[in-house]
Amino acid sequence: MLINGQPDHNSFTKPVALPRPDGSSLHLLLSPLPLGFHSRLRKNGIVQPHPPTRVARDSSCQPIRDKQGLAVLRTDEHDTGFVDELELYHQRVAVLVLAESLRADTNIKFETSPPESSDDWREYADHLYRELQQAGWTAGDLILLCDEISRLSNMLTDHIEETQENFSSGASRAALPTT
Repeated sequence: MLINGQPDHNSFTKPVALPRPDGSSLHLLLSPLPLGFHSRLRKNGIVQPHPPTRVARDSSCQPIRDKQGLAVLRTDEHDTGFVDELELYHQRVAVLVLAESLRADTNIKFETSPPESSDDWREYADHLYRELQQAGWTAGDLILLCDEISRLSNMLTDHIEETQENFSSGASRAALPTT
């Protein structure tokens, strides 16, 4: 694509300072997510789980039926297994977003390499998460950086807030200071 007759390389980066508990800052160089990043996640098996469905029943435990006589289904969004899967999905997306955004930062290198096969992306995300845990990162660190990456990627504010609420309802939503 040419803009004003020149090729547009879209190689944006933004330095950010992640505050640490001891008062210091970790300086990082973030880049926006590329177009199609979420499609790549889906193709590699990182998909949002769906709540289980059950047949709706009346007070006498008989199936409730619609006008065509078909059983009415209801979703159970409070099912423990579903809630655990949903939390794990958001955790995986957050660490993969961070890893993608930090690719331009030559000072940061994860020990875990991206997988060759799409079957291994969930395991890759889980390894990245363990690396961040071992490095002393917090849920708030991940949320702050994902916020910054979302802004840098021009993602919608409503989508950011919805994702934050799903990821962790109790974490700080303070803005990151820039360097």
